[in-house]
Amino acid sequence: MLKVLFGIAIGFVLFTNQEARQVTADLLRAAGDALAPAEQGKTLQDRVKDAVVETVMDEK
Repeated sequence: MLKVLFGIAIGFVLFTNQEARQVTADLLRAAGDALAPAEQGKTLQDRVKDAVVETVMDEK
């Protein structure tokens, strides 16, 4: 129950404080860009997949 109240309190602070909303939005945007960049380069998923395949192939 304490975790739920704590989550509600943090949500309320983030919702009512403009600076906190901006920081949260910037962090979410940065995370989204890391996962799916706007450029046509490789995504994080592609880079991790390539590294795993390369590691597995090196072990053989």
